[in-house]
Amino acid sequence: MLTLLLALDAESEAQLSHPFLEELREAYKDSKLLFDGKVEGLLFRQLPKPPNELERLGQISQPPNAVNKVEERVLDQASDALARQFFNRVKRGERYYPVEEIKRLFGQSPEERIGVSSGGYYRLFVAYWTLKAKLRNSQQTNISQHGYANIYNFDAVLSSLESGLAGAFFPTPGPAKIPEKKRREGVQEILNAYAPKITIKELYEGADPRKVPWQILK
Repeated sequence: MLTLLLALDAESEAQLSHPFLEELREAYKDSKLLFDGKVEGLLFRQLPKPPNELERLGQISQPPNAVNKVEERVLDQASDALARQFFNRVKRGERYYPVEEIKRLFGQSPEERIGVSSGGYYRLFVAYWTLKAKLRNSQQTNISQHGYANIYNFDAVLSSLESGLAGAFFPTPGPAKIPEKKRREGVQEILNAYAPKITIKELYEGADPRKVPWQILK
């Protein structure tokens, strides 16, 4: 019994020290969703160590673990709440992590990378890349302590959010070419779902067309 209690205390402490716990609670509050013990228990359900090395390293998203439709809906609600929170932070010019971490981890400051230091596109860039920086540091801590990047369902939801935002706004160049009209429609669908008061024009305010990953500014 003592061993079980110690294990539960250690698990509870790990959840309370999760680097994104404050953001999670804020997202639920802003979305007017109930964040109770059942929701918390599902989001902090531990995932098994994945056999795929890329998943263990956090380079591809490990799917959350839901055992029924109710749990799937709860995880979807968490994902939606965090996405709405992201665009709220973009609009308010807020970040997830010190902006200096962008250069430390990825080699360039926002100003060096996109050539501007204000405007909608700067806010989008800073919000995304500070999210990515904080998530990367969290995953590295998990790898060093547990051997894999996404320990909980919540980690997998965050990883999926980050990769979705990357694909929409900061895609990695590759052989596949998506028509610009289709990309623009995809961005508009995202805004309609999570930030209906933000327009594409506002989102890319101040962007240098030479430094935007693709020419949505046409």
